[in-house]
Amino acid sequence: MLTKLKRHLDERGSMTIEFLGMVPLVFLTIMIAWQLIAGAHAVMLAESAASEAAKVYAITAEASEAQSAAENIVSAGGSHVSFNGAPISGTDQFSAAVTVNIDFVFLPSSFFPEGKPTFSYTADTSGKVIK
Repeated sequence: MLTKLKRHLDERGSMTIEFLGMVPLVFLTIMIAWQLIAGAHAVMLAESAASEAAKVYAITAEASEAQSAAENIVSAGGSHVSFNGAPISGTDQFSAAVTVNIDFVFLPSSFFPEGKPTFSYTADTSGKVIK
């Protein structure tokens, strides 16, 4: 009777099963954290590009130069973020908005023939042209 009870209470291999159950959860948590980090990086890039566009436009009053400066900053950020425009409105008092597209980092490109899904973020700023 005692040996039957020991056979039913034997826990050999249970640690392996628990480990195999936790591995996907750990990987999923790491992937979500990495996407959050990539998103935060893209938001900081967009804010920096909007600030730079406002500085350039405040000095030169040329929208094309300001957009070019914003695009240079975003393009230096990496492949997970892409520039989507920087319209500037106003003449003396102006507002600049830089829009970026942020890729979902861990989605494979082979699943999406038209390109990876993205989400956009727009950073706004305003200023005054220096005369």
